[in-house]
Amino acid sequence: MNILLDKFKEVSLSVLPITLIVMILNFTIAPVPGDLFWRFLIGVVLIITGLGIFFWGVDLGINEIGAQMGKFVAKSSNQAVVFLLGLFLGFIISVAEPDLLILARQVSDAMGNLLSPFFIVAVVSLGVGTMIGFGFLRILKDRPLNRFFMLVYAIIFIMMIFVSQEFHAVAFDSSGATTGAMTTPFILVMGLGVSMMKGSTDGEKDSFGLV
Repeated sequence: MNILLDKFKEVSLSVLPITLIVMILNFTIAPVPGDLFWRFLIGVVLIITGLGIFFWGVDLGINEIGAQMGKFVAKSSNQAVVFLLGLFLGFIISVAEPDLLILARQVSDAMGNLLSPFFIVAVVSLGVGTMIGFGFLRILKDRPLNRFFMLVYAIIFIMMIFVSQEFHAVAFDSSGATTGAMTTPFILVMGLGVSMMKGSTDGEKDSFGLV
């Protein structure tokens, strides 16, 4: 129960400052019309309650599962297997991310349903899985994180030259949406599990770099 209360406190410290700003603006500069303000307050209560319970569940179950998966991946000596496992795990984790699904629906609506939300989620998740696969290989081969980032960002910016500007915003928003409440804890503990099996003393740096 103490863990659950701690999670409620963590979420409250993140949500309440924004709530306070909205309340100040509502009663001073920009009053919200109708009952929208009360709906907002109800939403705040529901967010704190829901996220608190969710993060409690993450600590109880998902963290342990992710750590075990990371250790399982690190046991393989075959680089292709390690990459494919990272690709698969990253894909299914990202597909389950609710933030990404919301973004995909918004993008699809804005584009007049030219691309389906499922297609957008699948493409972004494939990208996440690919990077996690390479991230696992980087951890196991103990390659410098900064060089890996430089190479990846160089490839991304070169690709941007050949892509219409409308998709630049979609791409960067997608990267933010994938690092949500579902994906981030799972990837962190998977990276930590791989680092522990490798015997690395830089487990936190490795898992953070994976995210």
